[in-house]
Amino acid sequence: MHAIEFQATVHDGILRIPLEHQRALDGRDVRVVVVDTATADAGETETLLARLRRVRIAGPANLSTDHDAWVIGDRND
Repeated sequence: MHAIEFQATVHDGILRIPLEHQRALDGRDVRVVVVDTATADAGETETLLARLRRVRIAGPANLSTDHDAWVIGDRND
């Protein structure tokens, strides 16, 4: 799947695709996801990447050295 991102203003239910993308998309079936920037940005200055950096994952102490055994399930522990 190829994705493009652009900002547009909705007028009477119509989104105008920027000229640089019109030729590539002309006649193609597309999936459209609409994000209201006013709602998404309201009071939120932290980026998604910054929020993901705060995620902490707990696992066994030897997970990084014995990864395959934990993922594949060869351990009898």
